[in-house]
Amino acid sequence: MMKNKLYALASLLILLMMSCKNEIKNKAQVGKKDLVQVKHELGNSKVPKEPQKVYVFDMGSLETLADLGIPVAGIPKDFVPTHLKSYLENTHVVDVGSILQPNLEKLSTENADLIIISSLHASDYKALTSIAPTVSLGVDSRNYTASVLKNLATIGNIFGVSEITDQKIALLKADLEAAKKIIAPSQKKIMLLMYNSGAFSTFGPQARYSFVFNDLQAKSAANTEDTSTHGTVISSEYISKANPDILFIIDRNEIMDGVKTNPKDVENALIQKTKAYKNKQIYYLDPNIWYISGGGTYSMKHMITDIQQAYY
Repeated sequence: MMKNKLYALASLLILLMMSCKNEIKNKAQVGKKDLVQVKHELGNSKVPKEPQKVYVFDMGSLETLADLGIPVAGIPKDFVPTHLKSYLENTHVVDVGSILQPNLEKLSTENADLIIISSLHASDYKALTSIAPTVSLGVDSRNYTASVLKNLATIGNIFGVSEITDQKIALLKADLEAAKKIIAPSQKKIMLLMYNSGAFSTFGPQARYSFVFNDLQAKSAANTEDTSTHGTVISSEYISKANPDILFIIDRNEIMDGVKTNPKDVENALIQKTKAYKNKQIYYLDPNIWYISGGGTYSMKHMITDIQQAYY
């Protein structure tokens, strides 16, 4: 009788041990399923699936999240593009620093599930990862379109909305292809300029807006190989000599000073010698899209349209 009781007790203990072992295993499997492995320009990060408290320092990613209807808990509120001003006005969206400098102390108190940055914040990446899972989803200037589409797919994967982001990727590809059919056959040469308090910078096929030349296949009037996000500083004489058929101008002063530059200050005597000026082919691009943001679903669509308009 005693032996039977001991046997029953031993069997019960074995069953309990097996049950506990399976429970631990199941929890580990659930935890594994709830994490998404993200490879990005600054490393590899394990982030929670469908994170709830998200803090965003990259404006392109912010506009994509807005487009997808995904809530955001905090952003830097010093330079917010006009098409995202609802975040600026929303008191429930926490201000977590500046566009160039995350407030690490503030973030450490927010219990973030995910922080989204760009290469602008590379120096803070290690510190940010100690606070919460951090991914860099900025745009690669040399592979602009590819990085935009990759980031869109990554966001879809993280937030469990891949079906929707796949559709948006397909639409952007279709928009690019349609624009290329109009732009590529044209022999017109363009210059993309940034105007900053009397100074000009231009962007070529390897610089910040490479997709204009590499994907839309616009022909560049500038002979530059600079890969800088700030472009190559050039003179009015250079622009006049290059004599572009089309000029696209991004007014940085509008963002930094809050006032649009008078076109008369931009279109000086040398600019007036270009075919672009003579044929009324000077286009002022929205710096909220082209300078602050870029890389999101909203800005990408508008950028394509902005370039395409000059070829009708």
